[in-house]
Amino acid sequence: MSSTDRPVDALLIGYEDAENLGLRSIVAYLQTRGQTAVLVPFRPGEEARVLRWAAQWRPRLIGFSLIFQHTVDKFGRLMSHLRDAGVAAHFTAGGHFPTMRPEQTLELLPALDSVVRCEGELTLSELLRHLDHPERWELIQGIAFRKDRRIVLTPPRPLVADLDSLPPVWRDEPRQFACGVKTASMLASRGCLFNCSFCSIRQFYGGAPGPLRRVRSPGAVVDEMLGLFLHHDVRFFSFQDDDFAARTPQQRAWLYEFMDALAQTGLAEQVRWKMSCRVDDLDDQLLEAMQHHGLAAVYLGVESGNSAGLRVLNKRTSVAQNRAAVELLKQHGLAVGMGFMLLDPSSTMDTIGENLDFLEAVGSDGYFPINFCKMLAYAGTPIEAELRAAGRLQGPPEAADYRYCGAHVDWYEFLVKRILTRRNFASDGNVVSLQAADSECRIARAFGQEWATDACLAALRRLIGQSNTLAIRTLRALRDALLVHGIDHLIKEQDSLTALAEQEWQGEAEIEVELEKLWQGIAFNWVHSRRTLGPVPD
Repeated sequence: MSSTDRPVDALLIGYEDAENLGLRSIVAYLQTRGQTAVLVPFRPGEEARVLRWAAQWRPRLIGFSLIFQHTVDKFGRLMSHLRDAGVAAHFTAGGHFPTMRPEQTLELLPALDSVVRCEGELTLSELLRHLDHPERWELIQGIAFRKDRRIVLTPPRPLVADLDSLPPVWRDEPRQFACGVKTASMLASRGCLFNCSFCSIRQFYGGAPGPLRRVRSPGAVVDEMLGLFLHHDVRFFSFQDDDFAARTPQQRAWLYEFMDALAQTGLAEQVRWKMSCRVDDLDDQLLEAMQHHGLAAVYLGVESGNSAGLRVLNKRTSVAQNRAAVELLKQHGLAVGMGFMLLDPSSTMDTIGENLDFLEAVGSDGYFPINFCKMLAYAGTPIEAELRAAGRLQGPPEAADYRYCGAHVDWYEFLVKRILTRRNFASDGNVVSLQAADSECRIARAFGQEWATDACLAALRRLIGQSNTLAIRTLRALRDALLVHGIDHLIKEQDSLTALAEQEWQGEAEIEVELEKLWQGIAFNWVHSRRTLGPVPD
């Protein structure tokens, strides 16, 4: 897109750590309706850059992708920055939190003029058509806005029944791994059949008429992949579906049609792809078939390593199933990512111990970097409603949090957050760095690049194993210190905690140094021995 004298209709702003397929789908749909839109990636601290884009494109409407309530303050600062600079465009917001808490969103963000609820393609297009006629807004399904000092909620818009009726998402230049392999995010379905208590997917789509899960046709998905491969040389596809391999007869038939289409186009041998799924979706026969058709990586929604946690999270799986699924992926040699909540509202010092046993069992071999977090009470989820009813949620709506049923666990979370946040979440921390290096090596091996040797992968596994073992040792030591010495003693005698934190941070630093040395060698070898990736199919 290039700047013109004519203002664009919409400037859409959101996080793009991975491609924001929601916003990109809206951009594509608006373009088919003769409406112009520009996508602006945003991270906190980039308010000045967004303002420059707004000044350049002079949009009639600015839409903010405000997924969860924990981003309200960040987007609020951005909106205030734009308004203070004189940006007079109509401000609207969409995403999970605005959809499920539209009144609250408008109250928390006074700069907003409206909220777009649930799916945004049709609703935003209609809002743009009637933007200058607010007397017609009440006829637009799926929005919320202020009128005469009250908030108006219009009836929800039915979900898009046929996903194939939507255009392929708008794409710009494909991203690529350091090894040169180009990658793109994909979406083959919307919605989920399950109702995990912590997840807002079911509630996000459930507020509008339509089925719980909808799928694109296998042919449409493969056609989009083929176009990206032929015209942009994309070789790796990351499916962002919430449950790509749902265990239903319909989805099993879909998967085999999808694999047949990959084979017929020649893509099965030329590309690799990643999916996200539940642990009970997997079996040996299906994995073998998918791997034969390009599957290279799987992200598993494990979430907990103890039975009490799995019940509270309503996962409807067992610890044994979680273990078996991880081991099955290892047996197939697939790259593994794992969602895991070390802490949830049911946590006790005993269940924390069980979670650490689980992490050690699946992570000590260094096959993949383990990561862990606290369950967040997202607005509109079943667990949020339960915690609110029990009086356990504290703080403002945009940052509501819960405490545990024991002071020891509260202190444990406090200490884990202080010591291990950088390791788990920083862009230069162990987890992100090791995951990136592991992905690079595996993808390079998949496409025959000579530098990605067995020795390279073994060296990475050694470093990943060291990082995993170090983190688990630190987590166990914190738990033991609280149980043995008690809270009061640790508060008064902090030397042991300081020593433990310094040991963790020193270990992380040493791993980062070793990874950097390994990566420098990898980069040198890649430059001098990179192969071509092969011809495109006829």
